[in-house]
Parts: sequence; C-alpha cells; structure tokens
Amino acid sequence: MFLGEIAMSEFSNWQGYLVCNQGDDYFISSPWGLNNKAVFGADSDYNTLALSLLQYMLSLGIKIDSLKSEDSIIDMSFLNIASGLEENTSTNQWSIFCSEEAMLGISNSSLTNFPKPENLNNVDEIRYNSLSEAWGKESAIENVSQGAYISAQQYSETLVSRINLLAQSGNDNIWPPRELNEQGDYYGSEIIRLSNTCKIESWTKLSAAGAPSEFSIRAPLLGGISTAYVSFNHGTKGVFLLVDDEEISPEIGDKGEIVVRRIYAQEGQMRYGTKVRIID
Repeated sequence: MFLGEIAMSEFSNWQGYLVCNQGDDYFISSPWGLNNKAVFGADSDYNTLALSLLQYMLSLGIKIDSLKSEDSIIDMSFLNIASGLEENTSTNQWSIFCSEEAMLGISNSSLTNFPKPENLNNVDEIRYNSLSEAWGKESAIENVSQGAYISAQQYSETLVSRINLLAQSGNDNIWPPRELNEQGDYYGSEIIRLSNTCKIESWTKLSAAGAPSEFSIRAPLLGGISTAYVSFNHGTKGVFLLVDDEEISPEIGDKGEIVVRRIYAQEGQMRYGTKVRIID
C-alpha cells in the first residue's frame, strides 16, 4: 500500500536517515534524492528504514506491542526477529505504511499522506542505477556465493544477537555470543547489550579484486569494501563493514555508530547485519 505526500515537515538525523513525527504518526526517509524524490542509498531498503524507525520510536519510550504491514515488500519475519515484536491482534498494534519513494511511516491508526523532507543529498544517477541493477543480480535465486556459505538457518539463528549487539559476558565480554572460549571451556550465560556507539581503532579498504565473492558484483561500483576494527565501552571489540551510503574515510579515534544495513544477498534472500558509520 503506497501513499501520497503532504507539505514539508521538520526532519532530524537518525542513524544516517531522516525522521520526524506528526502526533502519533512516525516517519523515516532516506537522505538521498534523485529528480526531487527520495531514493535508497547503496545499502538501504524499506526493511532497514523500518527497523531504524522502530528503534527511534523505542528510544522515545513509545510502547509497541505488535507490528504489521500490508506491503509484501516489508519482511515481517526479519523485523519480528530483529525487534522482538510479534504480529498479532494486540490492542496496541502498529502498522507500517510505505511511500512510493524511499520513505515509510509507522502509525497505530491509518496514514494517507507523507511529509516531504527538504534538502535531500543528490546522488549520481548513473551510479545509483548501476548499484540498483547490481543488487538485482545479487538477489537472484540463482546467485550462490562462491565464498563462505551461510545457510538461511544459520543466518536466522544469530540474527537477534547480531542486530541487537547482544554480547556474552564472562571474564570479559564477547560479541557475537558463543558457548565456549578459546580453550574450549564454558564461557558464561550472562547476556549484556552493547552500546551502539564505538571508537575506531583501525580500518582498511579491500580493493574490488580482493573483496570476498559475496560482494563481487557491487565491489567494483563501490571502489572496494571498507571495514573498521572498533572498540566498545564494555571492552568488547569487533570488525564491521563501513556503511556504503556514505563515502567517508575514517580516522583512528573517530566515534562510530552501529546501524543496520543490507550486507549481501544469497540464493534470493537478503542478508541484513550491522555496519558502522562515522559520526565525528
């Protein structure tokens, strides 16, 4: 169900997107534009927008018992797993409404129009079309990775801990969680949630030729694949891809923010995960 637009409204930045609310209606938009319309960045789609808006609403203390969508383009299985919400008939049920542009809204009533963000960042049309075509090829059912294979079951089983930064706590903290330590001893059962802010310890950029096969279709268009080694306040460290939407070269000591974006597609299934964006 795609809806229309209303007059411009004041948006603020959130996880690399634009968010606003009008009463009990909450909206999120891509910050990128083409021909005066919001379009998706290099690693975003309706599902990353929806999860980011959910996280924004929860950060405001908005109570959401359940969530549904009338649009098949929204992967409710992914959203329910990533957010812990369920699709049911609760009296406090919220619905997702998609725009024809790279925008969507969440409301506990009904939506008929969308606010229009100002000053979208213009994208290069040729690069945008090339990346869209590349994602189409990557998402095809016949596209099978020639690198490390991760089954749909493996992906789903670890999604909650990866998306929500749930670390296992023992003598120190480990993310993602695992039962045993390097010596094969039981590590501990306490689970803590890491902050979504981190510090850049180092970073590197793989050339298109040196990128893993999962990224072989898009890597030439992106000029390679960038990763960052980061540390969290809890002492945990990890390696994350940098977001593809923003062409920023990080520096050691920069502050980063962990966000959810598309990672790659395999056998017709989009794989979502955490990436880091520079916020200094």
